[in-house]
Amino acid sequence: MPPRIGNFGAFEPPPPPSEPPSELVYNHQAQLKPSLQALWASREIIYTLAERDIRAQYKQATLGLLWALLAPVAMLAIFTIIFSRTKSLGIPGIPYPIFAYIGIMSWTFFSQSLGTGATTLLVNHDLMSKTQFPRECFPLEAIVVTTVNTVISWIPLAIIFIAYGFTPHVQSYWLLILMPLELLFTVGITLAFSALIIQMRDLAQVLPIILQLGLFATPVIWQFKRIPARWQIPYGFVSPLGPVIDDARRAMLLGLNPVPGPLLAALAGTVCYLFVGYRLFKRFEVNFADIA
Repeated sequence: MPPRIGNFGAFEPPPPPSEPPSELVYNHQAQLKPSLQALWASREIIYTLAERDIRAQYKQATLGLLWALLAPVAMLAIFTIIFSRTKSLGIPGIPYPIFAYIGIMSWTFFSQSLGTGATTLLVNHDLMSKTQFPRECFPLEAIVVTTVNTVISWIPLAIIFIAYGFTPHVQSYWLLILMPLELLFTVGITLAFSALIIQMRDLAQVLPIILQLGLFATPVIWQFKRIPARWQIPYGFVSPLGPVIDDARRAMLLGLNPVPGPLLAALAGTVCYLFVGYRLFKRFEVNFADIA
């Protein structure tokens, strides 16, 4: 647009655009190292936001933190009543509640992190429009909140072990690798969905349906070995949760090491999801405050 001539013969600049041009939004480039450094410098903000949400979540609740226990226990009770008599779903010789609860904890962490983290940019619109810290702090703090709830949900698992007189095997140390793997996968998916939901609001309505279907497409109530052997590695790459849940059960309940092929595929898939999710988030972040 050419400059306009004002009342005194001076050229007036064109009015500023109401929103960033599309070429800036969709071609925005953010360097990875400075972005990660800025995120690390803002880690206290993540903790503060997480503490705020934890206090708000349980402040007015009569049972308080017990709600973090009741949700997975209620799901376990339903699955045990419906599926415990189907012997092909569980591991022979392992009480079905123990088998199922390990899968429920893994799935609950992923689904709650994604379900809440994907919409945090919308929920925190007012705060986001007035602050300058990295936008990824919002979905990451939702994952921190879910992590706290998941740690609490380990208490019923310990009680179930005691009730059935079952002792986890020493190979449970594999959880030190499997749990961070699930965490990184969850971070990548959550960042991607939080960025996409800002652009496509209908996705916020579709996400709960995806999570409901994903519960039965993931080996939460059934064994991973039910997937044909030739498809286990591709499945592990597409859905790293499958090998993570299976290997956690193998380690804790059977004393076996992880199966290398699916686990390596899950690792490769996790790295891919994390890289693509973070790049997608940084590509779209330039207009989050404008259209949230």
